[in-house]
Amino acid sequence: MRVIWNGFVLDYGAAHTMGQDGVMVVEGRTYGGLSSLQRSQERRARLLDAARDLIAEMGIAPLTVDLVCQRARLSKRYFYAEFSTKDDLLDACAEDLYSRLKAAMEVVLATVPKPERAHGVLRIVVQTLVASAADARLYMESPGFPRLRHLQQREISAFTERIAAEAMPFEGPPKPSVDRLLATRTMVTAATELIAAWLHGDIDTDEHTLVATLTATTLGAAGAV
Repeated sequence: MRVIWNGFVLDYGAAHTMGQDGVMVVEGRTYGGLSSLQRSQERRARLLDAARDLIAEMGIAPLTVDLVCQRARLSKRYFYAEFSTKDDLLDACAEDLYSRLKAAMEVVLATVPKPERAHGVLRIVVQTLVASAADARLYMESPGFPRLRHLQQREISAFTERIAAEAMPFEGPPKPSVDRLLATRTMVTAATELIAAWLHGDIDTDEHTLVATLTATTLGAAGAV
């Protein structure tokens, strides 16, 4: 146990730290230089990486806890220490994807002039999905699974609000009976479907043309409403 007290470290076999109020906090026994929390984080990362690798190879539907554990080289005991079900693991994979997409979008919104933001956001979404087969398949296949579809729709809703406020170059007051947020949601949903179809190979075009076409359509809609 390791006790940190007045700047001195007393090691008795487990890691301790001092909280802000001076009370010792037990972190757990260390193995291989890692605390129990660090080991848990490492196992979780291995399970997520294994799931992503399998999604890239065969998609979401065939994924099982056994396959993930085999790929991660961890027992099911460790899986269930980190995730209650396979769906929880898939949710974590989706949350990771959307977190990265949101972070990339925020960089565009913070650094790119407003007239160019729609193009910048669309480009970064497409580039993120093209760069990873796991991300692409997760993005494409999520609508077929209720929980993943719910997560995707939640993110599309939040994405729509940010785009409407920060990236759509609306001109003048909105036209009567036109809801600009709804118009933006229409464009985001259409872009989502088009990108998914392109990733699936249903649309024969290149990345540059796809992004340029989506941008022109988005800007045209912004000018019309």
